[in-house]
Amino acid sequence: MSDTLQIKSVPISRRDSFNTRDKQTRELKPFYSGDIKILLLENISQKAVDILNKAGYQVEFHTKALDKDALIEKIKDVHVVGIRSKTKLTQEVLSHANKLIAIGCFCIGTNQVDLTYAASRGICVFNSPFSNSRSVAELVIAEIILLARQLGDRSREMHDGVWNKVSNNCYEIRGKTLGIIGYGHIGTQL
Repeated sequence: MSDTLQIKSVPISRRDSFNTRDKQTRELKPFYSGDIKILLLENISQKAVDILNKAGYQVEFHTKALDKDALIEKIKDVHVVGIRSKTKLTQEVLSHANKLIAIGCFCIGTNQVDLTYAASRGICVFNSPFSNSRSVAELVIAEIILLARQLGDRSREMHDGVWNKVSNNCYEIRGKTLGIIGYGHIGTQL
């Protein structure tokens, strides 16, 4: 019995059903963080950039989404891409990603990524579904107060130079029952 570890090449996808379109294989090997290139787009938190740099990763950071051609050029050599909702990772873009192993969608959904094609290439896609839930719940509460007090109408009147101090059909929300349609992450926060 040998003390050395032998790692064999395996298909990119673990499932044969996904492997029908792409027969490319990658050699599994341990990695050094300095070898990993990360592309972060759309103003991902500077704290994340600092943490990844401190861990030794090669991080390229952009404050905005890249156009398709620039994205295709940048994605050729990176191992991880971090995006928000404006960047579209289509099959055309992902087909140029020769080293890509993971896509982080720092938003609620993953609809901006061609998930089927990513899976066929063995690229992990994850998101952060709770990242904006609290902010949206707070916005909903603010909108409820705004509507209950008719602040939109009063604001428009004030901008037109009319002071209309009325309380007719304006309500306090305290003690009222709120009906929530859909009880997901945001509904739970409310």
